[in-house]
Amino acid sequence: MTVRARQTALRAAALTAAALLLTACNDDDPAVTAANTAAASHPAAAPSASATGKAKEPANGGRSSAKPTAGAAADATAQARTGKLALTAKDWDHGFVADGDDDTDRSDYTMDKSCRSTANGGTVKGMTATTSRFVRQDHESDTTFANTEVSVFSGADAAHQDIAEYKANIARCENYTDAESHNAFSTAHEAESPTVPGADEVYTEEGLGVYDTTEGGRTDKRPYTYIIARKGAVTISVFVDGDPQRQSFEGRGLAREALAKLAARW
Repeated sequence: MTVRARQTALRAAALTAAALLLTACNDDDPAVTAANTAAASHPAAAPSASATGKAKEPANGGRSSAKPTAGAAADATAQARTGKLALTAKDWDHGFVADGDDDTDRSDYTMDKSCRSTANGGTVKGMTATTSRFVRQDHESDTTFANTEVSVFSGADAAHQDIAEYKANIARCENYTDAESHNAFSTAHEAESPTVPGADEVYTEEGLGVYDTTEGGRTDKRPYTYIIARKGAVTISVFVDGDPQRQSFEGRGLAREALAKLAARW
């Protein structure tokens, strides 16, 4: 899936960005109004599963079908930094293995009035580099898919605005879809965030995702946890799409543990 679509990575995938078109009822909120024309993304990268519910390798490596957009090239130094920080399967531990190549796409997405997220042909404002790295954890019943994403922005204000716009979209669209992948998310909501040493802000989202299967069907609802933290101009995030046969708190615990490992590096 593309759960935070920057699509993912999430921009999966995403997983990372995001845009917004707010309704008139929000016009009296200065912070929201300022973001009125920004672009939207989802949490990170998620799975495609079989018609029986057994998760399989995500189509396009768990990323969106969107093509990289034209625009300024990523900053080479910043790009190297994001690749160094994103967690490997070994860093995750707990039986995780690598699941596809890294995603460095900075495509931007817009959430329309119908809560459909679509690539808008641009790159995420102020983002100079990003890396999403994907892993999976196989179980008897199913598979847990996850990724970490590290992004560098031109400044702290740009990084903050990226998170603010994403939060505003989720507050407006607790049920939303991805126009390209057809992934559908429901009951998306802000959840309690962990304390992250050194972070200027932290945001946590949880909800349920449904994805196309490799056989042409649809998965059952799968619980996900997405956490993003910012320190200055750098954001780090974790997306965990859980095996629906396991307890949701397991995915939440894995996401928090991975975020702590990321924060220890920045």
